[in-house]
Amino acid sequence: MEATESKRNDLLLGTVIGGAAGALIALLLAPKSGRELREDLVSKAQNLQSKGQEWLEMVKTKAADTVDAVSEQGSELVDKTRQVAEQAVSSAHKAADEVAASVHRAADRAADTTHKAAEQTADAAHETLDRVKPFPRAD
Repeated sequence: MEATESKRNDLLLGTVIGGAAGALIALLLAPKSGRELREDLVSKAQNLQSKGQEWLEMVKTKAADTVDAVSEQGSELVDKTRQVAEQAVSSAHKAADEVAASVHRAADRAADTTHKAAEQTADAAHETLDRVKPFPRAD
């Protein structure tokens, strides 16, 4: 975009300089009296100054419009980036909560299974001890 603007500015500057040079050459080569030539030169200089002021105002307006557009797009981009970041954080929290809940459920199941296995082992040990007859004591 900057290259295009630079080319436009170069073209505009070339047009102004070429026009001024052409007008000056035409005035100098035209068969007029000194007074008429000076009046024409003053008139052309004033006309050229007026057009220069018009172009300057146009360039200022376009530059201000461009700055406003870029600023607005930048603000929109910042807002969009903020929204995406907030969504990512929200998704990460949700995923972390789901993982934590899953781990808690797995830990509870493991504790229940371990507790049942311990009870079964204790019951089996008691049954085994009940079945085993005590050895007679040697007194």
